[in-house]
Amino acid sequence: MSASITLIGSITQSYLESFEEWLYKENFVTNKQKLTNNSDINIVIRYNLQNSYSEVKATEVRQYLLSLSDSTNIDHVYQSKAIDIKQPGVAVFDMDSTLIKAEVMDELAVEFGIGEQIASVTASAMRGEIDFTESFVKRLALLEGLGSDVMDGVYDRIVHMDGIAVLMKVLNHFQWRTAVLSGGFTYFADRLADAYSISEVHANVLDIEKGKLTGKHIGPIVDAARKKQLLESIVQTNGAAWSQTIACGDGANDLLMLNTASMGVALHAKPLVRKEAPHPVNVLGLESVLYLLGMSSSEIRAIADL
Repeated sequence: MSASITLIGSITQSYLESFEEWLYKENFVTNKQKLTNNSDINIVIRYNLQNSYSEVKATEVRQYLLSLSDSTNIDHVYQSKAIDIKQPGVAVFDMDSTLIKAEVMDELAVEFGIGEQIASVTASAMRGEIDFTESFVKRLALLEGLGSDVMDGVYDRIVHMDGIAVLMKVLNHFQWRTAVLSGGFTYFADRLADAYSISEVHANVLDIEKGKLTGKHIGPIVDAARKKQLLESIVQTNGAAWSQTIACGDGANDLLMLNTASMGVALHAKPLVRKEAPHPVNVLGLESVLYLLGMSSSEIRAIADL
């Protein structure tokens, strides 16, 4: 498959006509696919491009499409590389604010009565304003003395990201190797992996003594560089082709892996990440990944038993 542009959202016929006028003016030669049914709330339209474009041109196109996404609340995603969902590959995911709608460090801080204090630092780190590793160590130190018995309740109240069950069912159906690469904690990531049959987990390990957090971690911190290293290791270990790799995340500490994988999806991402990641999406949840792979809603439902 050649390059493509995928639109996701509440799309009117008049908007499609104006967008296709732009495609024509830019000399894009396309064939159009509607990937959703009339009963679907949101519409997904994919334009498969027959032309080849330089990296400079591709960068210009991405910037323009991002401006359209921001102004219309319709995702406009340019893809220069093709991935075949029906062939096994490797897909890795951040956890906090990607697989779940929460930051676990912030949720633990709420239990300790310092939620706002830690949440503001977390947000700054995810926006790329401060160093992730430094902020992680400082935030974790503030949790010294928190009873580990609160973690079950924290996990139980966390809301999972829309589309997570569907995406994992489809990836497992096609025998993809999946992994959580998280700057959060193994306690939560392991339970999430068990719930959705995710192949492996790499996250930070909390140090706990006598039923209380010590404010320290065990082993290496899973930061941006570590996520990229883990992605490379998983690909090599499983003998996967780099053309068959997906990474998905939302924060600044995900950018390295997003720009290393063949398809790096920035899901509901911070402004810096939306700007610098290759495939930013905002309208839907994790099912967006399947549409970017060219699957139709009918194909998705048939596999996910919806």
